[in-house]
Amino acid sequence: MSARRQFLQSAVDSRNSVRELLQIIFTAELLSPSRCLWIVSPWLRDVPVLDNTTGSFLSLCPEFPRTEVRLSLVLRELVRHGSQLIIATRPEAANRQVVDHLRGSLDDGDVVYHERAELHAKGIVGDGYSLSGSMNLTFNGVDRLTEMLDFQTERGAVEQLRLSFRREYGGRI
Repeated sequence: MSARRQFLQSAVDSRNSVRELLQIIFTAELLSPSRCLWIVSPWLRDVPVLDNTTGSFLSLCPEFPRTEVRLSLVLRELVRHGSQLIIATRPEAANRQVVDHLRGSLDDGDVVYHERAELHAKGIVGDGYSLSGSMNLTFNGVDRLTEMLDFQTERGAVEQLRLSFRREYGGRI
């Protein structure tokens, strides 16, 4: 089954929808990691992506803390389970912090990092889905600013974007 959902994040309900969507995406990744996961965001921060305050994710990842689980911890787990991670951001020290945090305990080839001064595109693309739109993966992007998002699971559209991202940033198909 394929689905497409577009929404404008501005009201509190929409912000909750974004958090829920990120949680669904990364839960699905933990259950069945993509061969290659592209994260393209001009600005990138270690935002919370899973709510593990009640221990809901301990059966998937026993080492996750009983708190909000941040992006870098989830990405590290995905790489440990075989995903290749491609990250593209603008050249900024704060963006590098997330990547440096990831690379600390992983092999170099598992995390590919690109810095592009002119980067404006934004997206998360895995094996069977894409999330694109105006949102950076930052606290402001997820929780504060008005953003337009498009979540897509239609196979042809996702494959086209995967091929485009591979051509632009590298990675496995």
